[in-house]
Amino acid sequence: MSKESGTCLTMQVSSIIQTVLFFCLMGCAVYTDIKKREIPAIIWSLVALISILDFKTVHLFGILVALPLLIAAMMSPTGIGGGDIKLVAAVGLVIGFWKTVTGMAIGLSLVIIFHGVVKLFYRISNKEHGRMAYPLAPFLALGYLCIYFL
Repeated sequence: MSKESGTCLTMQVSSIIQTVLFFCLMGCAVYTDIKKREIPAIIWSLVALISILDFKTVHLFGILVALPLLIAAMMSPTGIGGGDIKLVAAVGLVIGFWKTVTGMAIGLSLVIIFHGVVKLFYRISNKEHGRMAYPLAPFLALGYLCIYFL
């Protein structure tokens, strides 16, 4: 085996390991956000850390995608959690700026659709509903997992 094919094989293995770990960590983020309404530091830290497996310098710009969420959280402290913001920044390191933007757009669109369906259900059943808050990680994860392979 030539040195070039060995390097290529190593890169493929690293990419596969990163993909598997990314999917597993997204699953952990979804589970803990649904159960505890928080994303532990270990999860978003590991997501950021796996970016090293298939590192691309340009992916550093992916961190910037979290800025709109940070601004929204500063305007409404009871809304978006810090774990969601850090998860978005970490995902940006793994998949890069544009994929993170697109995945976040898909995820936030899914939240809006879900909220509309829930409101419609309450309206049809003539039930009262208070303020509704949803864990954001499940929707973001769906968006990121959809965009990961594009």
